[in-house]
Amino acid sequence: MSYEEFGLNRLKLFISEEHRFGTDSLLLGQFAAEKKADIVVDLCSGCGIIPLFMFDKSPPALAYAVELQAKATDLIERTIKANNLGGVFKVIKGDLRDNAVLRQIGRERADLVTANPPYFIRNSGFERDADSQKTARYDTDCTITDIVAAADYLLKFGGCLKMCMTAPRLAECTAIMREYSLEPKKITLIPSKSSKTARLFLISGKKGGKTGVQIEWK
Repeated sequence: MSYEEFGLNRLKLFISEEHRFGTDSLLLGQFAAEKKADIVVDLCSGCGIIPLFMFDKSPPALAYAVELQAKATDLIERTIKANNLGGVFKVIKGDLRDNAVLRQIGRERADLVTANPPYFIRNSGFERDADSQKTARYDTDCTITDIVAAADYLLKFGGCLKMCMTAPRLAECTAIMREYSLEPKKITLIPSKSSKTARLFLISGKKGGKTGVQIEWK
Protein backbone atom coordinates (compact mmCIF):
# COMPACT_ATOMS: atom_id res chain seq x y z
CA MET A 1 0.00 0.00 0.00
CA SER A 2 1.36 3.42 -0.95
CA TYR A 3 1.07 6.11 1.70
CA GLU A 4 2.14 9.66 2.53
CA GLU A 5 3.43 11.14 5.76
CA PHE A 6 1.61 14.24 7.00
CA GLY A 7 3.07 16.41 9.77
CA LEU A 8 0.59 17.35 12.48
CA ASN A 9 2.71 19.75 14.53
CA ARG A 10 4.89 17.42 16.62
CA LEU A 11 3.21 14.19 15.45
CA LYS A 12 3.18 12.16 12.23
CA LEU A 13 0.02 11.00 10.46
CA PHE A 14 0.00 8.51 7.61
CA ILE A 15 -2.56 8.95 4.84
CA SER A 16 -3.18 7.48 1.39
CA GLU A 17 -5.00 8.45 -1.76
CA GLU A 18 -8.04 6.46 -0.56
CA HIS A 19 -7.90 7.43 3.12
CA ARG A 20 -7.31 11.12 3.74
CA PHE A 21 -9.07 13.77 5.82
CA GLY A 22 -10.83 17.08 5.29
CA THR A 23 -11.50 20.27 7.18
CA ASP A 24 -14.57 18.69 8.76
CA SER A 25 -12.36 16.21 10.67
CA LEU A 26 -10.22 19.02 12.05
CA LEU A 27 -13.34 20.96 13.05
CA LEU A 28 -14.64 17.91 14.90
CA GLY A 29 -11.29 17.46 16.61
CA GLN A 30 -11.46 21.03 17.89
CA PHE A 31 -15.11 20.63 18.88
CA ALA A 32 -14.45 17.45 20.86
CA ALA A 33 -12.77 19.27 23.79
CA GLU A 34 -11.61 16.08 25.47
CA LYS A 35 -10.03 16.06 28.91
CA LYS A 36 -6.71 14.45 29.84
CA ALA A 37 -8.42 11.81 32.00
CA ASP A 38 -10.90 10.83 29.26
CA ILE A 39 -11.27 7.49 27.55
CA VAL A 40 -12.17 8.37 23.95
CA VAL A 41 -13.58 6.25 21.14
CA ASP A 42 -13.51 7.48 17.54
CA LEU A 43 -15.99 5.66 15.30
CA CYS A 44 -15.58 5.52 11.50
CA SER A 45 -12.02 6.63 12.20
CA GLY A 46 -10.62 6.52 8.66
CA CYS A 47 -6.90 7.36 8.82
CA GLY A 48 -7.20 8.20 12.54
CA ILE A 49 -6.87 11.97 12.24
CA ILE A 50 -9.31 12.83 15.04
CA PRO A 51 -7.63 10.80 17.82
CA LEU A 52 -4.19 11.95 16.63
CA PHE A 53 -5.37 15.57 16.66
CA MET A 54 -6.38 15.02 20.30
CA PHE A 55 -2.97 13.60 21.22
CA ASP A 56 -1.35 16.65 19.65
CA LYS A 57 -3.35 19.25 21.60
CA SER A 58 -4.68 17.68 24.83
CA PRO A 59 -3.87 13.97 25.12
CA PRO A 60 -6.67 11.77 26.49
CA ALA A 61 -5.86 8.96 28.90
CA LEU A 62 -6.72 6.36 26.24
CA ALA A 63 -8.13 6.48 22.71
CA TYR A 64 -9.65 3.79 20.50
CA ALA A 65 -10.08 4.10 16.74
CA VAL A 66 -12.79 1.82 15.32
CA GLU A 67 -12.57 1.36 11.56
CA LEU A 68 -14.06 -1.15 9.11
CA GLN A 69 -11.58 -0.88 6.23
CA ALA A 70 -8.31 -2.82 6.49
CA LYS A 71 -6.23 -0.33 4.50
CA ALA A 72 -7.30 2.46 6.85
CA THR A 73 -6.50 0.47 9.99
CA ASP A 74 -3.06 -0.29 8.52
CA LEU A 75 -2.46 3.47 8.28
CA ILE A 76 -3.57 4.02 11.87
CA GLU A 77 -1.27 1.25 13.11
CA ARG A 78 1.62 2.87 11.23
CA THR A 79 0.77 6.23 12.82
CA ILE A 80 0.61 4.71 16.31
CA LYS A 81 4.02 3.08 15.87
CA ALA A 82 5.68 6.20 14.42
CA ASN A 83 4.52 8.31 17.37
CA ASN A 84 5.19 5.72 20.11
CA LEU A 85 1.54 5.81 21.18
CA GLY A 86 1.02 2.06 21.50
CA GLY A 87 0.19 2.24 25.19
CA VAL A 88 -2.52 4.88 24.85
CA PHE A 89 -3.86 4.64 21.28
CA LYS A 90 -5.54 1.41 20.14
CA VAL A 91 -7.01 0.53 16.75
CA ILE A 92 -9.90 -1.91 16.40
CA LYS A 93 -10.66 -3.26 12.93
CA GLY A 94 -14.29 -4.25 12.62
CA ASP A 95 -17.91 -3.30 12.08
CA LEU A 96 -19.27 -1.02 14.79
CA ARG A 97 -22.66 -2.71 14.33
CA ASP A 98 -21.10 -5.90 15.74
CA ASN A 99 -21.34 -6.13 19.54
CA ALA A 100 -18.22 -8.31 19.57
CA VAL A 101 -16.29 -5.33 18.21
CA LEU A 102 -17.67 -2.95 20.82
CA ARG A 103 -17.03 -5.44 23.62
CA GLN A 104 -13.32 -5.09 22.91
CA ILE A 105 -13.67 -1.61 24.42
CA GLY A 106 -16.36 -2.30 27.01
CA ARG A 107 -19.90 -1.24 27.80
CA GLU A 108 -20.30 2.20 29.41
CA ARG A 109 -16.53 2.68 29.55
CA ALA A 110 -16.02 5.78 27.39
CA ASP A 111 -16.21 9.41 28.47
CA LEU A 112 -16.34 10.66 24.88
CA VAL A 113 -17.32 9.16 21.53
CA THR A 114 -16.55 11.03 18.32
CA ALA A 115 -17.72 10.24 14.79
CA ASN A 116 -17.39 11.74 11.34
CA PRO A 117 -19.65 9.18 9.66
CA PRO A 118 -20.84 8.83 6.06
CA TYR A 119 -22.92 11.87 5.14
CA PHE A 120 -25.08 10.55 2.33
CA ILE A 121 -27.92 8.04 2.07
CA ARG A 122 -27.29 4.91 0.01
CA ASN A 123 -28.47 4.76 -3.61
CA SER A 124 -27.89 8.49 -4.15
CA GLY A 125 -25.18 8.39 -6.82
CA PHE A 126 -22.39 6.28 -5.33
CA GLU A 127 -22.10 4.10 -8.43
CA ARG A 128 -19.34 6.43 -9.64
CA ASP A 129 -17.22 5.96 -6.52
CA ALA A 130 -14.57 3.37 -5.66
CA ASP A 131 -15.45 0.87 -2.93
CA SER A 132 -13.46 2.74 -0.26
CA GLN A 133 -15.25 5.98 -1.17
CA LYS A 134 -18.65 4.28 -1.02
CA THR A 135 -17.93 3.13 2.52
CA ALA A 136 -16.66 6.56 3.62
CA ARG A 137 -19.31 8.71 1.93
CA TYR A 138 -22.54 6.69 1.87
CA ASP A 139 -24.35 4.90 4.67
CA THR A 140 -24.16 1.46 3.06
CA ASP A 141 -22.19 0.09 6.03
CA CYS A 142 -23.00 2.62 8.77
CA THR A 143 -26.03 4.84 9.40
CA ILE A 144 -26.61 7.62 11.91
CA THR A 145 -28.66 5.16 13.96
CA ASP A 146 -25.74 2.71 13.97
CA ILE A 147 -23.41 5.44 15.27
CA VAL A 148 -25.80 6.56 18.01
CA ALA A 149 -26.54 2.99 19.10
CA ALA A 150 -22.82 2.24 19.36
CA ALA A 151 -22.26 5.45 21.34
CA ASP A 152 -25.09 4.52 23.70
CA TYR A 153 -23.37 1.18 24.36
CA LEU A 154 -19.92 2.71 24.89
CA LEU A 155 -20.66 5.86 26.89
CA LYS A 156 -20.80 6.24 30.63
CA PHE A 157 -23.80 8.09 32.07
CA GLY A 158 -22.99 11.75 31.51
CA GLY A 159 -20.59 10.97 28.66
CA CYS A 160 -20.86 12.75 25.31
CA LEU A 161 -21.23 11.85 21.65
CA LYS A 162 -19.74 14.50 19.35
CA MET A 163 -20.41 14.15 15.67
CA CYS A 164 -20.15 15.99 12.34
CA MET A 165 -22.90 15.65 9.73
CA THR A 166 -24.26 17.38 6.65
CA ALA A 167 -26.75 20.15 7.50
CA PRO A 168 -29.87 18.72 5.76
CA ARG A 169 -29.80 15.78 8.21
CA LEU A 170 -29.91 17.87 11.40
CA ALA A 171 -33.53 17.04 12.32
CA GLU A 172 -32.96 13.34 11.63
CA CYS A 173 -29.81 13.32 13.75
CA THR A 174 -31.32 15.05 16.77
CA ALA A 175 -34.39 12.78 16.68
CA ILE A 176 -32.26 9.63 16.67
CA MET A 177 -30.03 10.89 19.48
CA ARG A 178 -33.04 11.60 21.67
CA GLU A 179 -34.41 8.11 21.01
CA TYR A 180 -31.26 6.78 22.68
CA SER A 181 -31.33 9.32 25.54
CA LEU A 182 -28.35 11.21 24.13
CA GLU A 183 -29.74 14.69 24.64
CA PRO A 184 -28.42 17.30 22.16
CA LYS A 185 -26.67 20.01 24.20
CA LYS A 186 -24.69 22.01 21.63
CA ILE A 187 -24.99 22.48 17.87
CA THR A 188 -22.45 24.45 15.84
CA LEU A 189 -23.46 25.33 12.29
CA ILE A 190 -20.71 25.43 9.65
CA PRO A 191 -21.54 27.89 6.85
CA SER A 192 -21.25 27.23 3.15
CA LYS A 193 -18.67 29.33 1.30
CA SER A 194 -21.13 30.19 -1.46
CA SER A 195 -24.24 31.10 0.54
CA LYS A 196 -25.54 32.10 3.96
CA THR A 197 -26.88 28.61 4.64
CA ALA A 198 -25.21 25.95 6.76
CA ARG A 199 -23.19 23.25 4.99
CA LEU A 200 -22.40 21.03 7.99
CA PHE A 201 -23.12 20.93 11.69
CA LEU A 202 -21.24 19.71 14.74
CA ILE A 203 -23.41 18.25 17.49
CA SER A 204 -22.76 17.24 21.09
CA GLY A 205 -25.19 14.95 22.89
CA LYS A 206 -24.96 14.02 26.58
CA LYS A 207 -26.04 10.60 27.79
CA GLY A 208 -28.88 11.15 30.25
CA GLY A 209 -28.67 14.93 29.80
CA LYS A 210 -31.49 17.36 30.50
CA THR A 211 -33.36 19.15 27.72
CA GLY A 212 -31.78 22.37 26.49
CA VAL A 213 -29.51 23.07 23.54
CA GLN A 214 -27.06 25.85 22.65
CA ILE A 215 -26.91 26.72 18.94
CA GLU A 216 -24.15 28.82 17.37
CA TRP A 217 -22.43 29.60 14.08
CA LYS A 218 -18.80 28.70 13.56
